[in-house]
Formats: sequence, structure tokens, C-alpha cells
Amino acid sequence: MKTFIVTIAAVILLMVFPMQNVQDIVNSHKIERFDEIVYSACQKARTDGRFTESNISQMKSSILSEFADISEDEIIIEVTTSMKYKRFEFDSRETINYRIGIPIKRIVNLGEFLGIGEEDNRFDYIMEGYVLSEAVE
Repeated sequence: MKTFIVTIAAVILLMVFPMQNVQDIVNSHKIERFDEIVYSACQKARTDGRFTESNISQMKSSILSEFADISEDEIIIEVTTSMKYKRFEFDSRETINYRIGIPIKRIVNLGEFLGIGEEDNRFDYIMEGYVLSEAVE
């Protein structure tokens, strides 16, 4: 009986590792899908010359439909909404800046079991950069 109890305890303890591997794959998929949504919005902003309200709302709705565990208040969006025009040589006035992020929750699977609180078991994944405008005056 003692051997059985020790075996069950060892199996439960060792289940943390394959479950963490699955959680890493899930988080990686979330980040990849978020990257695709932001890339698409940035390319639209590039051709429009700025992030339009429709582009921002479409990006928000895509994020909310893709990630059920994220609310609209948790999405970080800081983008250029003023019109930028293409110059014939590089100029910083044509850059469309963006900083867009979402929270990734449950970094460590079975975090409560391991003593990791919900606030500590998350991070904000933020994409930050710029694209050059292609809008002509």
C-alpha cells in the first residue's frame, strides 16, 4: 500500500511537466495569432496613412473574438491616429507608431498548486514599433 501511495504521488507530481508543455504551446499559439492580427492592422494603417477608427475597432473585435479570456479594457492600444504622408526619402514624419498589447494569462499551468498567485501568473505581451506611410498627399 505504501508503494502505491508513493507511486500515485510521483505520477501526480510528474504530470506538471507535460501539462506545462501543453500550456506553453497554447500560449505560443495565442502570441502567434495576436501577431497576425496586429500585422494585418499595421499593413492597413500603412496604406491608409494612419490607424483609422474602423481599423482600431476591427482590430479590437478580432482580438476579442479570438481570445475569449480577454476583456476590452485589458487591450493596450496606443497608435498614431493623425494622418502621415509618404515622402520621397526617409523622414521620421512619415512613421506611424504603434504599441499594442494583450495580457497572456496562465503562464505556469497548475500555478495555484505550485503556490503562484493569479496576478503573478500572467504578463502583458506588447508589440511596439512603426510602419512607414504609403499615403500620398
